[in-house]
Amino acid sequence: MGQALRGALGERPVVRLHISDTGRALQTASLIAEELGIDWFAANRTPDLFEIDMGSWCGRGYDDVEADHGPITLADHLLRPAPDGEDYPAIAARLQRWIDAVGHSGETHIVVMHGISSRVLRGLLAGLPPHPDHGAPIAPSLVQGSIALIENGREEVFFGSARGTEHA
Repeated sequence: MGQALRGALGERPVVRLHISDTGRALQTASLIAEELGIDWFAANRTPDLFEIDMGSWCGRGYDDVEADHGPITLADHLLRPAPDGEDYPAIAARLQRWIDAVGHSGETHIVVMHGISSRVLRGLLAGLPPHPDHGAPIAPSLVQGSIALIENGREEVFFGSARGTEHA
């Protein structure tokens, strides 16, 4: 991912790095920053970019939760929210507050975060309509490690691919 970004942005690009304040996202961001030659300690680390909050289902395996509550994986790689967890409109509201706080300065931003929440963020930034079943804009699922470029409300998969389009 870092090499792909460096190929597009060059070495030591002037960017703002935003990171979900969780272990895996921090590790990924540090590798990207190292490849780009930027200071990842200067990044905006925020819980606003966290993954969907699964409430009392957090820390439990899918099989365990499904044995008690039925299927939690929905069509198109979405998750059924836990009764005491975060639903898609709540994710959208959290991310919209983050977008409003970051502002529209014309700078280049790199955001390192998680699957479900990133789909909602990408949906918001691309101006997608609310999903008919979930009430929030949700972009298509991408494979792990993909990079989406969103500019002027238009999304392009810059690196990686949408789920279902991976090459064997």
